[in-house]
Amino acid sequence: MSATLEITTATCRLCPSEGGVVVAMYSGDGPARRAGHRAWEETRATGVPHHDHYDPALDAFVVVRHHR
Repeated sequence: MSATLEITTATCRLCPSEGGVVVAMYSGDGPARRAGHRAWEETRATGVPHHDHYDPALDAFVVVRHHR
């Protein structure tokens, strides 16, 4: 049995208008490069665009997968 967690995040200029899904969160007090690297890896592995941004409400860097 697998569980999914829906996380609502603030949007940024890179977020697609049709929405996206948060696939990873990294602590806001950690280095931003971890989220950036994860977004790059996910894009390369899946062929689906991903990006990262900081969400001040969550105090976290989030990786967002774009819907196709």
